[in-house]
Amino acid sequence: MRLPVLLSLLITLFSTPAIAGSVDIGLNDDSFQIGFEQALSNDNYGNSFGNARFLYNGDEETKMGSIGFDFIGRPGNLPGLSVGAGSKLYLGKTDHNAEFINLGIGLRTDYTLPQLQGLGVSAGLYYAPDVFSGRDSNKLMDFQVRLTYAIIPKVKLFLGYQNIQLDVDGSHGTWTIDDGIRAGFVGSF
Repeated sequence: MRLPVLLSLLITLFSTPAIAGSVDIGLNDDSFQIGFEQALSNDNYGNSFGNARFLYNGDEETKMGSIGFDFIGRPGNLPGLSVGAGSKLYLGKTDHNAEFINLGIGLRTDYTLPQLQGLGVSAGLYYAPDVFSGRDSNKLMDFQVRLTYAIIPKVKLFLGYQNIQLDVDGSHGTWTIDDGIRAGFVGSF
């Protein structure tokens, strides 16, 4: 029943006429992740984006999907810097038969160094407290940092670290959804 709801939200999100979008594919020996981001609006104050992703971790036997909205702008006079805030809805299941649904809020930033022609760094941190957690979960923390390099204007390669932790009800304690280094690319369209 949750899959049709998630698919309906994704169709609605990506059928909106918009400015630009991107696809993000990353992997390592134990997991892979695919994500989509679509610009929903663009004005003098910044951009708003809708995003979705699917993560499978074979080592941790965990499947997770997320959908979210982020609001991003360029503060001050620092070329190449963008910062934003947003929210993500996480749905998933672990191999302990623990199901989770969490609503996280967070921050993200991207900085492309203009003098290094395509080299950049990005980071994001999203947190779902107990009050925004359901099913078998109490909390969720999603942290990511990446080193990026634009090989052409529409393609960035990345090497990054991602850590997603879930506090599970009962005696299961903290469950690692994903923890590791991942390589991949982001393509813009």
